[in-house]
Amino acid sequence: MRGLWLSLLLISLLGEGALGAPKGADPSSAAPDQEYRRGVSLQQERRMSEAIDAFRACLRLDPTRSRAYDRLKEAYGHKQTIDQVVAELSSRTERDRSDFVSWNLLGVLYVKQGRWSDGMAALERAVRSEPRDVDAWTNLGWLLTELKQVERAREAFGRALALNPGYGRAHAGMAGLHAEGGGDYDKAIEAYRLALSAEPDNPTYLYDMGWAYYRKGMTDRALEVLTRASVLAPDDPAGRAKVGWARLRLKDYGAAIEEFQQALRLQPTYAFARFGLARALQAEGRNDSAMAEYKRAWRESRNDLYLIYLLGLYLQRSLVFILLVVGLAMVLTLFWLFRRNTLPPASQSAGEK
Repeated sequence: MRGLWLSLLLISLLGEGALGAPKGADPSSAAPDQEYRRGVSLQQERRMSEAIDAFRACLRLDPTRSRAYDRLKEAYGHKQTIDQVVAELSSRTERDRSDFVSWNLLGVLYVKQGRWSDGMAALERAVRSEPRDVDAWTNLGWLLTELKQVERAREAFGRALALNPGYGRAHAGMAGLHAEGGGDYDKAIEAYRLALSAEPDNPTYLYDMGWAYYRKGMTDRALEVLTRASVLAPDDPAGRAKVGWARLRLKDYGAAIEEFQQALRLQPTYAFARFGLARALQAEGRNDSAMAEYKRAWRESRNDLYLIYLLGLYLQRSLVFILLVVGLAMVLTLFWLFRRNTLPPASQSAGEK
């Protein structure tokens, strides 16, 4: 689940998240629309400081407009490092402790820096300051999911969806809870459908929906969805590995090996893909190569599961040798017993002479 949170977080930071109009906003409210359009225009003119002010004004007027947050993150990230943005946002919150926009963005960036407790505190401050902030509730839900606080995460996503029933990221977060928290893949798939209705070409949602089908045992359907995602995001190592696992289950070993190798070219230390590569090589009968990949996966991740598979393959090969030796010993023993029973006793042979 951590990979899911970080991938969605990265998309959000780069401005590749949902840009659809929030359904929870009041369409008759002209002022937020005006500020949003002004911000987009200023952003296109590379007047980032003024664009930031416009998007902030839009969110102050209507905190449910999550697309303004997407634009705002783009504007802040333009030619600035995370540390620089954090410093600027921290300065804003010192001047105005109720600045929910800055608290929300700080929460996201703190998590990006690995400052989980600071991220939690900032996001909680954001929703306390402005309970209608859809984006902050959703970010809080993802963080609580990562911290295994399932019920609190469910409540946070629920608050976001109550404010904006069509918000894709919140539906995707709820889907993750259904899949990972309760193993209810039917509900997870339905939630991903709702997320995709808002963002039809979001590859992250498609990859995760395909994996839910895989976990449910619907491998053909899983491969169909995963392949569609791979066309949209061919350089996603986690996604390529998921395609590989689906092909492996369908016994298309050559194609599975290619997918796992592609994932490893994109992320050489990705143990999940290397483990899949080892399984595919073993299934194809290339045991020496499989053992090498099991060893490397274990060394890189120290996950004992990979060591167990490695030892199992060693035992499998040793068992064949042992069975051959035992079989040969049994044949020789039977031959010796047969010869012993068919030869006349030594005393009888001497008397006859």
